[in-house]
Amino acid sequence: MENRRRRRRGYIAGSNEDGGINANMPGFASDDFDDCLTMFLRDRRAAGRAEDTIKYYREQLIYVRDAFELHNASTRLGRITHDGITEYFIEYSLNVRNISRGTLNTRLRALRAFLNWAVQRGIIPESPMRNIEISAGKSRRIETYSREQIRGIFRQPDLETFVGLRDYTIMTLLLETGIRVRELVDINVGDIRWEDSQILIDGKNGEYRLVPFQAQARRVLKRYLKARGESFVDSLFITHDDDKMSRKAVQDRISKYGRMAGIEGVRNSPHTFRHTFAKMSVRNGANIFDLQKILGHKTLEMVRVYVNLYSEEVTESHRKFSPIENLRI
Repeated sequence: MENRRRRRRGYIAGSNEDGGINANMPGFASDDFDDCLTMFLRDRRAAGRAEDTIKYYREQLIYVRDAFELHNASTRLGRITHDGITEYFIEYSLNVRNISRGTLNTRLRALRAFLNWAVQRGIIPESPMRNIEISAGKSRRIETYSREQIRGIFRQPDLETFVGLRDYTIMTLLLETGIRVRELVDINVGDIRWEDSQILIDGKNGEYRLVPFQAQARRVLKRYLKARGESFVDSLFITHDDDKMSRKAVQDRISKYGRMAGIEGVRNSPHTFRHTFAKMSVRNGANIFDLQKILGHKTLEMVRVYVNLYSEEVTESHRKFSPIENLRI
């Protein structure tokens, strides 16, 4: 109980004030979960991982630790076993906490990365996750807007006001580029390369990329920047008080316009715009490698999902090779 109180106050045994590990300090144990978690996060940060990724690891691994503590099981990495993970974490999560398989997989991936790191650092000889499979689970449906829903949500902002024009521009940019909401709010005015019709995007893990925009989006951006005027902040999208817009603010505005448009059956969110961009790009014949670059995916895996879901080429080809159509029976 005392350990939990200390954790809530931000205290970790064997750490200094800034969270670093000092092996010479009293109470340090090489396989202590919290000490190792601090070192693991430090190493991930040093490797250039984004703060969102660091936050993901911290939150998921703390959940794992708490599940073990709830069962009065040791959280020292050297004492965590295959059976312990199965009983205290997997079965508990599914049967008692009733979390989804997808959420469980998210936490298992974080745990696997953590334990693999511990093996590499020589803290434990082998990972107890080695023979635990992370199931694919059921494929979730990727929600996108229909053309009519897009028209409906774009009709909601009042373009005679600064806020309305700003929000219209935000939705225009989301649909034009498929960027993530974090990437959107991090755009500075100077990131727009007008001569090339491109925007420099600060992507995941500090990897920058250029995304293009076309004539209509250019006109919308120009009109918005004229209304925005000068500001003491560099951020492209700002509030009435000249503050940088937050991700939550963008989410709230899109949710509001979705309700105003009466859109149901799909989540009104920036990420739905991203999926919609991908769907419409595939159907308009986008090259898979161009799409990967614009979306900022490190691999083609997610892009292939979009292609498999939305490409109309298979339907068109089927019209040609359909046995029934060719037999005309």
